[in-house]
Amino acid sequence: MRRILFFMPDNPLKKNAGNRTRALSMLSYFKSRNFEIDFVSEYFTGRWNETDIKTFKQADLANNTYVIKKKPSKKNILYYLLFYKLPNFFYQNRLWFFPLQFPELVTLRFKRAFNRILKNNHYDYIFINYASWASVIENNPLTKKSVKVIDMHDFITAQLQKKVNIGQSFNEEIRRISLFDIALAISVEEQYVFSQFCKNRVVLAPMMLDRPENFHAVKEKSFDLIYVASDNIHNQKAANWFFNNVYPLLPTGIQICVIGQINEHLSIKGPNLITINFAEDLSTYYQNAKIALCPMLTGTGTKIKVVEALSYGLPIVCNTRGIDGLINKTNNGCLVSDDPVEFANNIMKLLTDESEYKKQAESALAAFSINYEREHCYKNLDKLFLK
Repeated sequence: MRRILFFMPDNPLKKNAGNRTRALSMLSYFKSRNFEIDFVSEYFTGRWNETDIKTFKQADLANNTYVIKKKPSKKNILYYLLFYKLPNFFYQNRLWFFPLQFPELVTLRFKRAFNRILKNNHYDYIFINYASWASVIENNPLTKKSVKVIDMHDFITAQLQKKVNIGQSFNEEIRRISLFDIALAISVEEQYVFSQFCKNRVVLAPMMLDRPENFHAVKEKSFDLIYVASDNIHNQKAANWFFNNVYPLLPTGIQICVIGQINEHLSIKGPNLITINFAEDLSTYYQNAKIALCPMLTGTGTKIKVVEALSYGLPIVCNTRGIDGLINKTNNGCLVSDDPVEFANNIMKLLTDESEYKKQAESALAAFSINYEREHCYKNLDKLFLK
């Protein structure tokens, strides 16, 4: 039986962001292929509590679960300063004369705990999510006999470009990704960029989802538009753009369902707006919607909400950033525009032109089936992990 150590700092069961959905889909793949899985996470980054840990163990996604604390309690402040804060300052800032310009999230305490797990177990694969945690395997003799895999999730330098020296940050990101034997890119753009510079094998591993069951069961739709978004800065910008520039151009009778923590940043109210801060299962809402929205202005990588909408055969109205990462850029069920008037016109076209709606819905479903359907993607992963 193949054995894998799977590190993800967040809790995959908190499906309120695309990165967690991504990690959950990867765990599900390894579970389906009968891997023995040791799951490792970080307590504070993932905002774990004892109930979360118990729930995760009961979900049977892993054989063993380790949730490590990267720092001790502050109850004994002297111990905290002397045995965590001071040693960790020198560890994380060991190159402080020449700053990395790239996030280092691994603490000395975390790495020691991580190494204790490695000492007690042999793994065929070590799977790390995010380049900002890559140093757990760097110059680590305990990982020599394992195939090391990184799931990049996103182009971190592009996310931080206004905060860091881009050249230095990109160089460090490339260096970290090159520490691994295999790098998984979620989008075609990231596969292209990193394959030009990294020394290792960069493989496209797109988001993978099940084809929903009975998604045509609901004949009378409750919502004209569905907009799913977490509360990150990119979604905040996108929501402000849509509700300030596009929403006033739409008829007041159009029913819009907004799902996710983005609602905490919206001040606009209206009888045609249904707001839901968290939904455990989005399928009912997707089934009851006619069109999905993705008004993204910034950010990188594949938008998971777009792939989810495609799986339900929903046409999508989005900006140029909304189709980032999609394997097919055209004939994919997306109507794209960065102009507010044209964006609104695209919505109205789908709501009023039955033949156009049917055409885009069929394209959406075809794009999903060819590129993102779970079993199709699993077969490609088998070539990496079951060879």
